[in-house]
Amino acid sequence: MNAFASLIRPALAASANPRSVAASSRASQDGDQPQGGGPPLPQFYSEAQLYLPQARPPHADGAPGFVGELLDAGSIEARGDLIRAMLHAIGFEWLSYGVITQLRGQLLHLSFFTSHANPQWTERYFSQRHYEVDPRFRDAPASGLPLVWDIDRLEASSGSAGRRQRFLADLRGSGIRSGVYFRLASPTHVNEHTVISLLSRSPGRDWITDAVVGRALVLGLSLHDYLSRHSRLPAAPAAARAEMSAMSATQQYVLQLLLEGCSDKEIAHRLRLSAHTVDYHMRQLRRRFAARNRVQLVNAASQGQQGEGS
Repeated sequence: MNAFASLIRPALAASANPRSVAASSRASQDGDQPQGGGPPLPQFYSEAQLYLPQARPPHADGAPGFVGELLDAGSIEARGDLIRAMLHAIGFEWLSYGVITQLRGQLLHLSFFTSHANPQWTERYFSQRHYEVDPRFRDAPASGLPLVWDIDRLEASSGSAGRRQRFLADLRGSGIRSGVYFRLASPTHVNEHTVISLLSRSPGRDWITDAVVGRALVLGLSLHDYLSRHSRLPAAPAAARAEMSAMSATQQYVLQLLLEGCSDKEIAHRLRLSAHTVDYHMRQLRRRFAARNRVQLVNAASQGQQGEGS
């Protein structure tokens, strides 16, 4: 993954609330194959890539119980053991956590935390763009209340379209049968939301009682609190942060694809923009980075990469 992607949007920024994806991806839901090269991949990161302060934060004593336990854990392994133990205690094997947004009606994933996710399902979910046909996003209440689901009921409500059937087949092939899924509104970005999903091998959903849902919410919200408030990815240089924060979401994605080596035509296709719109944003980016041509723009933007890694 291009390292500059970490400048596109801090992976741990606030949280999220959904935009309705049902209408945004209606056309792609009925197709047999994902169209084109697809949108940029999210920034994948794990616990090992987080920056954690050496000392316990002074406000940590007021943190909720499980958040405090995560902060008190002395190592990545200890935190991982805590989360896995709580997952297994309430009947789940995996936990997915990601930040998503919507650009011109297209669902885009900004970041994805991999430490407790099902690796096989994660690879299939993004490589096959299953998020474009995932009915859980459509069905999850916008209020943040959890959606309890199982694969048989998803199958009964998903119809027979090819891509939806492949979504369900890959879900089964990854050993996933049921789960709890919810999304959180961002207090700062209208078009962003955090999606949290607890996944289980257990079939059916009768076992997911109110008590299980309550404990699933505690775990998901505790991890969200831990990631968004008490840790962060390594910061980009101040100048690069200032440039990125001043960009529109569209310019950020155009720049990301440019740095990944895409042509203007490929950028237009992947972001579903007109050639004229891409040309406009490229001109704005050249002006922002004081670059006279495409090569200078890539070089100037790449300085953010180098500074971040130093």
